[in-house]
Amino acid sequence: MSRAGFLVGILLLIAFSRGAACAQTQDSLLYTLPAGGAAFTVDKLQQAYVADSSNAVTKYSPSGQEQFRYYDNSRGRLGYIDATDPFNLLLFYPDLQAIVLLDRTLNERGVLPLFAAGVLQASAAALARDNNIWVYDEVAFRLLKLGPDGAVLADSGNLSALLPDPPRRGAQLMARGNWVYLNAPGQGIYVFDNFTQFHERLPFEEVAHFELSGERLYLYGEKGRIRAYHTRLLREVELQLNTEGAKLCRLQNGRFYRMGQNGAVQAFLLRTAGK
Repeated sequence: MSRAGFLVGILLLIAFSRGAACAQTQDSLLYTLPAGGAAFTVDKLQQAYVADSSNAVTKYSPSGQEQFRYYDNSRGRLGYIDATDPFNLLLFYPDLQAIVLLDRTLNERGVLPLFAAGVLQASAAALARDNNIWVYDEVAFRLLKLGPDGAVLADSGNLSALLPDPPRRGAQLMARGNWVYLNAPGQGIYVFDNFTQFHERLPFEEVAHFELSGERLYLYGEKGRIRAYHTRLLREVELQLNTEGAKLCRLQNGRFYRMGQNGAVQAFLLRTAGK
């Protein structure tokens, strides 16, 4: 490595270390959404999506105003909402092994029964960056990329034949850039490229769910612990945020979102101490 490259690397590490030393805390409360939510997520445009116990999904604006609603209770439990692309949402229904695609106004764009693609038992699904679909089949130990019509576009093959410790159960999938992340609780987060080739396993075994924002991987533990892992600098920071009494939290674009035990979602601005 050249001297200039070495110095740049040192400066980047110092910059990140300074950021680590400055605790992020929630500042002013922006809004509170009604109680009764069972799960929620947010997108990069600071829009929130809240699912209630009847599987209805409501979309809220960055200021907390209700915009659109989607409801179809014929597919069983809603397991996951992927809002990676605010204009193309993915809903995963694990009970009936179905995926629903919605537009930005929460109108249906398509429905994919996973058995039509030969998927035995999907435990996680996510939207690909080209608006195709990622699925992890936990019975066949396969990471699959599917078209909206169910056509198999990429297939990892049986990972139990390729890895000494393959993902036994995928709890969450997420695609960003050239990488696909699969959370396997008790094992870690498996990283694949866009061609389903295994790259590495991150040693974060006790992660309830995670999300990506920029170059940071936010890791949410079972007891309210939130960590930020910088995917380029390979450094981990524990965030000092108030998660007491929360059943689900999210971080996105300078905001901290917290769902209380009553299902109400609060949105806060983030403040970095010392800046």
